[in-house]
Amino acid sequence: MLQYFRINDPYRLLGLLVIMIVISLPLFLDTPSMTYPELKSILVGEKVHTGSSLYSEVIDSTAPLAGWFDALFEMIFGRSLTARHILAFFILFTQATYLGIIFINKKAFAESTFIPSVIFALLFFFSFDTLSLNAELLGSGFLLLALHNLFRQIEFREQGDPSIFNLGFYIALATLFSFSFIVYLLGAIVILMAFTRSAVRSYLLMIFGFLLPHLLMISIYYLKDGLPALWDYYYLPNLSFRRDIFIGAKSLFVLGAVPLVFLVVSIVMLNRDARFTKYQSQLVQTMFFWMIFSFLQIFYSKDLRPQSLITLIPAFSFYISHFLLLIRRRKFAEISIWVLLVSVVGIAYLARYNKIGAVNYEYLLVPDNKSANAVNDKRVLMLGDDFSIYKHNNLGSGFLNWRLSREIFEQPDYYENVILINNSITNDPPQVIIDPSNLMPYVFERSPTLKAKYTLSGNGLYTLKN
Repeated sequence: MLQYFRINDPYRLLGLLVIMIVISLPLFLDTPSMTYPELKSILVGEKVHTGSSLYSEVIDSTAPLAGWFDALFEMIFGRSLTARHILAFFILFTQATYLGIIFINKKAFAESTFIPSVIFALLFFFSFDTLSLNAELLGSGFLLLALHNLFRQIEFREQGDPSIFNLGFYIALATLFSFSFIVYLLGAIVILMAFTRSAVRSYLLMIFGFLLPHLLMISIYYLKDGLPALWDYYYLPNLSFRRDIFIGAKSLFVLGAVPLVFLVVSIVMLNRDARFTKYQSQLVQTMFFWMIFSFLQIFYSKDLRPQSLITLIPAFSFYISHFLLLIRRRKFAEISIWVLLVSVVGIAYLARYNKIGAVNYEYLLVPDNKSANAVNDKRVLMLGDDFSIYKHNNLGSGFLNWRLSREIFEQPDYYENVILINNSITNDPPQVIIDPSNLMPYVFERSPTLKAKYTLSGNGLYTLKN
């Protein structure tokens, strides 16, 4: 397999597509259970598709471009997970192809080869949820565009080149999918300072390119009188270090153990046997810095799950490809890539079917809610953290993120909170309100019109009157 992809022939990518189809076919035939990030993106897409505005009408910290694309996917696919996974598969193939083209054009290796594309694609299958059509997958594509422009700066060191503006611009677009990608702006500055002689105006141009999409977003919300909501529910929550953990560190270590071992061996071999030009040596160091900032981005991200690690894959594929190309005996190199393929994919599928006790997906997968038989196919408002109720129901009103909505319901004495609750429930009335903390009676005291619409039908369960 390694010899096949060692040749610089774009048609060899069809072979990569076939390999990816074979690896992912069980995921399409036996679609994995819905994950919490997938459920959240579906709910956001449904609300935005029906005309609700993010932040001012949908209380959640989802990034703007992520929310708008969620609406597009909801319009096309509905709640079909298989259709979403198929689209994610082709996005993955496109990214793998583009990464290989970047390395070939920038002569990052002694040979012009698509081996980095193969390694990139193989590493993506270390867990089943990496094929989720989420913001991180979409935003990582813009990070590859940013990486391409960063390589151009290192290669040519041109002052005032448009690529320095594009570098900041693409990182900004990535942050409008997942705000934690802002870490790469600092990473780009550090790398440029280390390997180029860029003038101060170049850094200012890059920062302007980064700020432009955000200023445009701020202007849109300012014209819609939604600027305070944009700050309160997008920028402020994403600037904090609080996050949701869907999988433990031990599980992530087991899933990523094989790629990590290959990475360590690759770096050791590069330091011992590699012979680089000055430019290639700078690229090796650049990718190391990029990998360090990828780790920082993972620590800063708003949730932790296997898909959060995909930003590491470009750097891993870069070093592992160098390692495979350094092996003089082709037979050993061929054995190495097959060991990587079988071990990564094998561990991923064994973990998915609960055959590896050290990997626990319990908190990542959405269970069937206990109330599913009583509350099903309705518009529901859950005043609590039990997000699973929405697996078989739609969101009523705009209070999606309970962490951000809790303060609104717990402080009904504030006029703004009462008005927000009243308008949201009136404009999109939930058929069922589940109130485990007994907050609605205080809201009803201050909004008699809402109280007249609902009746208490159980312990903390309110139903909309006919």
